[in-house]
Amino acid sequence: CVEALSLTEAPDGLVIPVQLIELWNNERTRPLIHFGLLVTVLSIWCSVVGPSDMYNREDSAETSGTEGSGDIAPGVEANGEPSPRQVAEGVLTSPDSTFQERHTAAQAYLDALAKPVGSLGTLEEWAARLSALQRTTKPTADNVACLIFAGDHGVAKSPEEGGEGCSLYPQAVTRGVLASLEKGVAGASVLARTNGVKLRVIDVGVAGNLFEGKVVNSDPDKLHGGTRNFCSEPAMTAEECSRCMQIGRKSLIEVVEQTSSKVVCLGEVGIGNTTSSSALIAALTGQVADSVCGGGAYATKTRNEDAVSKKIHIVKRALKRHGRDGIPASVALANLGGAEIAAMAGAMLEASERDIAVLVDGFIATAAALVAVGISPNACHCMFLTTNSAEKGQKAAIETIQAAANLNYIPMPPSPVLSMGLRMGEGSAAIMAVPIIRSSAAVMSDMATIQDVLG
Repeated sequence: CVEALSLTEAPDGLVIPVQLIELWNNERTRPLIHFGLLVTVLSIWCSVVGPSDMYNREDSAETSGTEGSGDIAPGVEANGEPSPRQVAEGVLTSPDSTFQERHTAAQAYLDALAKPVGSLGTLEEWAARLSALQRTTKPTADNVACLIFAGDHGVAKSPEEGGEGCSLYPQAVTRGVLASLEKGVAGASVLARTNGVKLRVIDVGVAGNLFEGKVVNSDPDKLHGGTRNFCSEPAMTAEECSRCMQIGRKSLIEVVEQTSSKVVCLGEVGIGNTTSSSALIAALTGQVADSVCGGGAYATKTRNEDAVSKKIHIVKRALKRHGRDGIPASVALANLGGAEIAAMAGAMLEASERDIAVLVDGFIATAAALVAVGISPNACHCMFLTTNSAEKGQKAAIETIQAAANLNYIPMPPSPVLSMGLRMGEGSAAIMAVPIIRSSAAVMSDMATIQDVLG
């Protein structure tokens, strides 16, 4: 027989069997009580709401016509519509899509991210441009290389050597900078190392002995002795200019293949190249010398107005000899440019053809970009302008590049992202912009959409 359960009364008046309390307090029997309660609750739920399998999607010939199509595919919204990423990927991966179409699709995806539309400013434009170049909503900028081209300018030689003495520094400084780059102690060396950028320096036209090092090397087809004084004759022949451009193309291909880089910084070294760039920009934009010439490389922290006046005079003489309305960019480059400027222009043209992102450095690199766009307007689609220059002529060059983009229905490269008073050259601003382009890639690749956040 079963002994009658004794009862006890809880403080609130609830009568509870004493033996049940003892079972609950027993560590061996408590799990069994837990399980019994779970089964009881689940049974009540199923009897009221229905069995759990009523919420499973079943295959139905009436709605899908194919086995298993009731499941939601990856990248598809619950309502059956493709997700914003899937829509963008469809355009980006299409072999028939234009750069404009890919850029628009990437921008539409950015607008769908969990943020106010356009709230990341130029970072979004960089993300869209990078995605359009790489044809994916998951672009990368992990591997970045920096190409620095170096050359000497005849206009920078002293008057005794047949030049104009356009710079406050002697021409020999070019070789000194390259020696520091080889040792890893130059500004670009330090910045490249800090930002994980692979550095290559190519001598395209430096006067003196050849370089053969781990970082700095002379190209076999270099312009020996540098350019000529463009106040008295063309800086280069057409053949010499083409040769330097080809060095730039070849160097771009080599560094991309050797480093697996999808982003390349372009910079330069060359005493006198701000004078050459000012003359180029004036010739290709129609601006007068006074409006494009700045202080160049300062010898002190303040601008030397006498040096600026001298530069303006030199550029006026050069334009009088070589400038004319409608001058082709390639002709202007040969007449007024430098070996390193020609190499950068060639590298940009090659990068454009290969959809490689180019971080364009300061004033001299912008002049090279202007030449590249003058030769092939499509070149602007791979350009990321990095820094506002103190040189007045940069503004006219950028506006001309942007106008060419609009005229040819290419998304316009936005204005430079950095305004830090940078004017060192050596690709320094381009290297400093590497974290920005990496951030743009991360936003595009990893940020949630508003649909993801809201569920």
